Amino acid sequence: MTIATLKRSFCISFLALAGALSVSPLNAAPSQPHTWRNVQIVGGGFIPGVVYSRATPGLVYARTDIGGADRLDTATGKWIPLTDALGWDDWNLTGIVSLAADPSDANRVYLAAGTYTISWTTQNGAILRSADRGATWQRTMLPFKLGGNMPGRGAGERLAVDPNNSNVLYLGAPSGNGLWRSTDAGVTWAKVASFTAVGNYTEGSDEYLGDKQGVYWVTFDPRTGAPGGTTQTIYVGVAETLGPSVYRSTDGGATWSAVPGQPIGYLPHKGVLDTVNNYFFIATSDNGGPYGGALGQVWRLNLTTGVWTDISPMLLSEVYFGFSGLTIDRQNPGTIMVTGYSSWWPDTFIYRSTNSGTTWTNAWAWTRYPNRSFRYTQDISAAPWLYWGGNTAT
Repeated sequence: MTIATLKRSFCISFLALAGALSVSPLNAAPSQPHTWRNVQIVGGGFIPGVVYSRATPGLVYARTDIGGADRLDTATGKWIPLTDALGWDDWNLTGIVSLAADPSDANRVYLAAGTYTISWTTQNGAILRSADRGATWQRTMLPFKLGGNMPGRGAGERLAVDPNNSNVLYLGAPSGNGLWRSTDAGVTWAKVASFTAVGNYTEGSDEYLGDKQGVYWVTFDPRTGAPGGTTQTIYVGVAETLGPSVYRSTDGGATWSAVPGQPIGYLPHKGVLDTVNNYFFIATSDNGGPYGGALGQVWRLNLTTGVWTDISPMLLSEVYFGFSGLTIDRQNPGTIMVTGYSSWWPDTFIYRSTNSGTTWTNAWAWTRYPNRSFRYTQDISAAPWLYWGGNTAT
């Protein structure tokens, strides 16, 4: 039987079935009023970054690896999608590798958009900028690709706004493209020629795993600038295991040098500054993630003395995962939190310290194996498929 014959047979069978199932207009059900709306998925997917606005309380954004960006509606507790206006031709821009909320202007937010850096993606990355919290966007295409769904996507944030000057932004690029800067609020960009570290680490050898993961994050010290000027001290983390990975500028990005005494050998997934206690923290791993971390440490730099201290919640000999998520309670800066990643069993490790990393507690603890106690309650009532027959706190 030929393909054409199969097609004809299918069409005849389908028409016969349709005729048998047709309903006379006299017997049709009356039309009912109806409203179309999005299906609420509630949970699922990968959210590599959650970014809080420093300009106003309660304003928080989330970026996803392939599904765009969202803003939390505090009135309803629901997330508002911000990139639904992207059409099919721009599918590659739905991967958000970084998100930056302007620390000085609550309405301004920026996205570093681009899903893949590999060859079959023809579209370069873009900077999307909004002056109305993501309701509308303007776009600047970049001369290179970005990888919101590439290895290392959980590091960051790669995109940052100068807290003293809303016109100045920095972007850490992958694929050996280095560090980039804008001085006109993201409209145009130029490479920072004086920053020569490109982040040479690759996870593998094929096109996907073999791309250089590049510049991971940019962190400003707002104390070193005045409003309207430019922040003078800037920290940058790069994906490098064979040499320095944390760099600093003290002249507004004109020159750069490796921070003295830093640990070498692991990747700095996050870099967070505590301006009250004068500490700088990094969370590190032996792998760019998001899957393969097997070793890692947490380090604290005393900016007064220049001394680095290993403040890891576990001894390196006990660790079987990397560290990635890292944050500070800005209202209580001595309180910091860090997460283990690739700590699949028995659960993710989420550590909290109230003394800048001197001591830690975990979000859960063993009682008598295999039982555990939990310092949290997970409400999955809106997403019951997350229940796998165990305690709802697991």
